[in-house]
Amino acid sequence: MKVIPVVCLSFLAVSCISKDTLTVNGTVDDPALNNTKVYFVASDGPVTHDVDSAIIIDGRFRFVKKADSMRVRIVRVPVRFPGALEDLVTVLEKGTIDVDLSANSRGGGTRLNNRLQEWKDYKHSHDSLQSDLYALKRQEGTTKEYTDSLLMKSALLNQEYRSYVFNLMNENLHNGIGLLLFKVYYHEIAVEEKKRILDLTGNIYLEKDAQLRNMVMNDKSLNPE
Repeated sequence: MKVIPVVCLSFLAVSCISKDTLTVNGTVDDPALNNTKVYFVASDGPVTHDVDSAIIIDGRFRFVKKADSMRVRIVRVPVRFPGALEDLVTVLEKGTIDVDLSANSRGGGTRLNNRLQEWKDYKHSHDSLQSDLYALKRQEGTTKEYTDSLLMKSALLNQEYRSYVFNLMNENLHNGIGLLLFKVYYHEIAVEEKKRILDLTGNIYLEKDAQLRNMVMNDKSLNPE
């Protein structure tokens, strides 16, 4: 019988763990935040109180969590004004992601987290365009014809964005992106569509996100008295 050295067993154990984890390598540009805490919180918090923290040292921090592509977590630094950092939503997909926290935080490195960043970029662009249209509409001396054209443009942009979001959600129903978008846009989803998605995903959404579970359970359109 072969005897495997303890050192080898330890190495194998670490290797197995590393294959089933998400590693977050983070940077923060603001030197004022050195030696302060950054948090990695569950997206359904504070309901579950599932929170990890790390110290920012020389503008860097790191988290390692057990991988679960159905779970969504948020990298967050406590709000400080001026110069508040934007939260960054991530999926606990196996692999390594690089995160940069700033006024416009970014992250990526795994397939699902790259798709999340694509959605975020599109949302930022969409929101910026809508803000510009709103500002133009409020300018003095704007004619009704011009205002109507701006409203039409705004409606078209909303339709395109909504189509993108719902396509992305349906392409990812069985991972954290689908769960996140279902939760974020829950009140914009038709009742029959909610039922279809919940039927397709079984109880997994409700098991993975306590906040979403409360939303579904309290939805009178799904649970008539």
